[in-house]
Amino acid sequence: MHLPRLTEPKRTKRTVKVFAGYDHTDACAEGWFYDEENLSSRSWPALRPRLPRTKVQQLTKPHGLYAKNGLLWVDGTRLFYNGLDVGQVADSDKQFCGMGSKVLIWPDKLCFDTVDQSLKPLGAKWQADGNVTTSPVLEDGREYTISYTGSVPPEKPSNGEYWMDTSGGGAVLRVYSEASGSWGAVPTTYVKLAAKGIGAAFAKYDTVHISGFAPADMGELAESLNTDCILWDRGEDYVTVTGLTNKVTVQTPQSGIVILERRVPDLDYLTQQDNRIWGCCSVDHTIYACKQGDPTNWFNYMGTAADSYAVTVGSDGDFTGAATCMGYVLLFKAGCIHKVYGTKPGNYQITTVLCSGVQKGAAETLVLAQGALHYLAPEGMVRYDGSLPTAFGNKLGTIRYGKGAAGAVGDKLYFALTSVKGNKSLFTWDMTRGVWHKEDALDVMQFSADGNTLYALSRDGALWAMGCEDDPYEDHSGREKQVRWSVETGDIGLYDAENRFVSRLILRLAGKRDTKLQILASWDGGSWELLASRILANEHTLLLPILPQRCSRMRLKLVGVGDVRLYSISKMQEQGSEL
Repeated sequence: MHLPRLTEPKRTKRTVKVFAGYDHTDACAEGWFYDEENLSSRSWPALRPRLPRTKVQQLTKPHGLYAKNGLLWVDGTRLFYNGLDVGQVADSDKQFCGMGSKVLIWPDKLCFDTVDQSLKPLGAKWQADGNVTTSPVLEDGREYTISYTGSVPPEKPSNGEYWMDTSGGGAVLRVYSEASGSWGAVPTTYVKLAAKGIGAAFAKYDTVHISGFAPADMGELAESLNTDCILWDRGEDYVTVTGLTNKVTVQTPQSGIVILERRVPDLDYLTQQDNRIWGCCSVDHTIYACKQGDPTNWFNYMGTAADSYAVTVGSDGDFTGAATCMGYVLLFKAGCIHKVYGTKPGNYQITTVLCSGVQKGAAETLVLAQGALHYLAPEGMVRYDGSLPTAFGNKLGTIRYGKGAAGAVGDKLYFALTSVKGNKSLFTWDMTRGVWHKEDALDVMQFSADGNTLYALSRDGALWAMGCEDDPYEDHSGREKQVRWSVETGDIGLYDAENRFVSRLILRLAGKRDTKLQILASWDGGSWELLASRILANEHTLLLPILPQRCSRMRLKLVGVGDVRLYSISKMQEQGSEL
C-alpha cells in the first residue's frame, strides 16, 4: 500500500538590508518608506532615529535668527547676541545679511557690529530747526569773495580775484592769474552749508538727498541744492557740496525747512557679493547694490569702481528671493532668475533665464551647499548649479508646498515646509547618499549654522540646536531625553504572479536598554493591528510570525521610543493555492 506524497510548499526568503529613505509616492518600493517620523540616515544603510535636539532658548515673540561670530536673534522688539540684549528693533520678522564683521538687519535698515556690539542705523536724517547759511568755498573749505559778476571781464583785476562770468548763458567762476594775465575757469565750485549739527550724522563722501531750500531766498542755487549731493567735506556744524553761489545767503525756517537725508532703499531680499550688499525691490522692479564696502551709501556715484549701482528689470512678477552662488549674484522671481555678471558698475550686466525660480513665500528655503543652491520652486524642490535648476524632491510625493525655510550642516540639508493646506513637515536631504527622511512638524521660521551645529528658530519661540552628535551646551538641561519615532512601509502585495504570501517577518535590529518598540500591520487599508510589543536591551533579533490573511496588500509600521538601529527586514513567503 502506497501513501500519497505531499509536496512541501515552496518557500522563499527576501531580505532588505539597505533602507533608502522616505518615498511618499504610490510607487514606494521595498527598502523605502511611505511615511516617517523622526528618522535619519546617520547610520545608513541601517535605519535609525534622528539625533536628539537641544533647546537653547525660549523666546516670547520670535522674529529672526542669524549666526555670525555668535548667535543673533530677535525676541519682540529686542535684539540679542549670544544671549545679551544689544538693542531695540521694530516688532516685525527680520532678514539678515552678513558683511565682514557686520550683520545688516532688514526691514529696519540697521547694522550690528559683532566686534564692538554696536547697533546703528544705515540711513541718517537731519532737519533744520534754525537758520541755514550758504556760502562759496574752495575745495579745501576756505571761504572766498566774488569780486565781479557780469558778462564783461573786469578791468585792472588783482591776482587771485574771482569773477562770476555770465557771458555764455550760464555762470562760470573764473580766477585771475597775474602771471599769465588771464582769467582761468575754476573746474569745480563748492558751497558750504552751515547750521547747528548739520554734519553730525554724516561722513565725508556720503551721498545725501537735500530738500527745503527756497528759490525765493536762494535763487537758482536752490535747484542745484535740492537733489542728491556728495558731501566733499563735513564737520559737526557744516557740510560742503558742489554748487555755485556768488554770495553768503541765510535761509530761515519761515522760508522752508531744510532736510538732509542719507537714504537707504526699501529692499525685499538681500545677499552679499564682492564686499557689496545686493538687494531687490518689487515695487519699482529695481536691483540695487551699495557702495563697495559701505552699506550706508546706496546712491553714491563718484565715477569710481566703488560706486553704488541700480538697474530696473522688465520681467513680470515680484521678486521672491536673493542669493550668491559661484561668485554670481542671483535675484529670483517665481518664473526666472536674474544673474549679475561683472566686477564693477562700469561692466555690470544682468541676464534673465526663464526657468524654475523661487516659490513666492519660500525665500528662506534658499540654501547653499556643495557648490549649488537648493530651494523650493513652484514645481517642487530643485537644485541650481549655474546651468538650469533640476528637480530632486520627487520622493516627497504630490503634496504642494507653499513656503518654508532651509538650513545646511555637514552633508545634510534641512527643509521645514508648509503645504498649501497648512500642514507642517520637517525633512532632511542627505546629499551624499541621495536619501530623504522626514522628522516631525517643527514649524521653523529660520535656520542658521554655526560650525557643526545647525540652529532652528520655530514659530512657537523655541530655539533649537540640532544635527550635532553631542550636546553643545554643558548643563544638558535642554537636551531631549529620548526621541519618539515611527516608520511605515509602502504596500506589500501578499500575492505575486505565483500566488505567494508572506508567512512571517524577521527583523534584525539593535536598541539601547529600555528602548520601546511596537510592530503593527494594516490589511487592505484597514486599521492598524498590533503584532508585537517589545522592550529592547542591547542587540536584539525579532522573529515575528504572521498569520496570512486573504487580502491584496498589507502595510507594516514600526513605532518606538529611544535609539534603535534597524539592520534588515526579511520576509518569508510560501506558495499559496490557486484560490
